[in-house]
Amino acid sequence: MDFLKELGQAVEPTYQEIISHPFNLELAKGTLAEDKFRFYLSQDVVYIGEYSRTLAAIAAKAPDHDRLMEFITFAKEGLDIERTLHDEYLKIFQVEKPKHIALSTEAYSNFLLATAAYKSYPEAISALLPCFWLYNEVAVHIHQKAAGENKYHKWIDTYAGAEFDQTTQRLKEITQELAEENTQATREKMKQQFLRSARYEWFFWDSAYNLRYW
Repeated sequence: MDFLKELGQAVEPTYQEIISHPFNLELAKGTLAEDKFRFYLSQDVVYIGEYSRTLAAIAAKAPDHDRLMEFITFAKEGLDIERTLHDEYLKIFQVEKPKHIALSTEAYSNFLLATAAYKSYPEAISALLPCFWLYNEVAVHIHQKAAGENKYHKWIDTYAGAEFDQTTQRLKEITQELAEENTQATREKMKQQFLRSARYEWFFWDSAYNLRYW
């Protein structure tokens, strides 16, 4: 049973909605308005902090020490990569700490944290996966389409790069392993968490494009 293939087929409509969203189309062209990118960055700083908390919470639920250490590493790597990238772009685009947290940011973060706290370990892993998988897929797609002179190129390159790709692949492998170890009922719950998280990804981009807090 190829659970990843099943997830890929299930998420395809949402993926198509994401790559055809004006935010990502304009990001690839380098024409995205800077105020929209600033909004995105300011909210992403908040989101990444909560995402790393989720990774740490899931590490505490890990079935063995190896898996525990792996998720602690994921959390640290994610924070390190994002912090380096954010620090540079926050200065370039003069991004300030957001006065308000967008509902899309709050809802997505709370969904992940609640899943880590109250759902099973396999469901929590599946909810995390879209942030790696879709970001990586979208970044690779944009990288292929990106204009030569693009002020957002470093942002695009990071998520399309080998380091992020390796982490994405490892999380996919863990998800597949968990699917094989569990029942069909659990796999269905895993898929539902995965799809729900993927839809939050779309909302996050849409909120930034429309500069919408609510």
